[in-house]
Amino acid sequence: MLTISAGHFGKGTGARGLLDEGEENIEIVKQLGKKLSQKGIITHTIIDTHSKNKQQNLTYLISQHNATQRHLDVSIHFNATAEKQKSGIGTEVLYMNPAIMPFAQKMSRQVAKAGRFKDRGAKLRKDLAFLKGTAKKAIIIEICFVSSEEDIQLYRANKEQIIEAIADTLKSYLSGTTPIPKQTPTISSPALQQAVETLFNDKLAVRQQLEHGIQSGAYQQIWLDYFEQGKLTLYDYLALTALQFQKNKHFV
Repeated sequence: MLTISAGHFGKGTGARGLLDEGEENIEIVKQLGKKLSQKGIITHTIIDTHSKNKQQNLTYLISQHNATQRHLDVSIHFNATAEKQKSGIGTEVLYMNPAIMPFAQKMSRQVAKAGRFKDRGAKLRKDLAFLKGTAKKAIIIEICFVSSEEDIQLYRANKEQIIEAIADTLKSYLSGTTPIPKQTPTISSPALQQAVETLFNDKLAVRQQLEHGIQSGAYQQIWLDYFEQGKLTLYDYLALTALQFQKNKHFV
């Protein structure tokens, strides 16, 4: 299981130069989610459409990552220098947990190879909120520099290969992990199962319940996002209903 987020929160919110980072991050994450799904990897994708500033964005992304079951946290970014330049600058992957350093090196090497970028390698960063706040091992992939004419030319020419390389490298990481055990949820009474399914099939009521639960602080925005994407399961719904009931008890 992986959780991947687009850095920043949309067009104009990240590095800008020959390419808009905030906008491109979203495109990459969407394509990665599809590619990993095709490879049989369960992937949570997070795109922030709610934040109004940098601090809100960081808080949102970290909380959404930590609300998922996963083996690895990944954030997609592009880098920039203060001034535009013609020559290439390259790819780097940021990390904080020393245990993930060899994988960060591998990811940087594979992205650079696919994009024909310079490989800047793995960079230890202890000052970044995303790396400090996510509970699992985490990396930030800085695909290339939006201020470099050569980097952006190479990126546009090799975009599909870059996405494929990221997906394959992430899959290779998971091949060495122990799967998170799954339990098949059941309801003992067929009549109760049917009654719950009838409630769950009322999509307008489910949406209203989710919106209320988020407003009350019972659970996170990601569950409404899952509902919108068609990923919310019946058993997610039952668990969220229990959380909301528990939260409401404190208000009585």
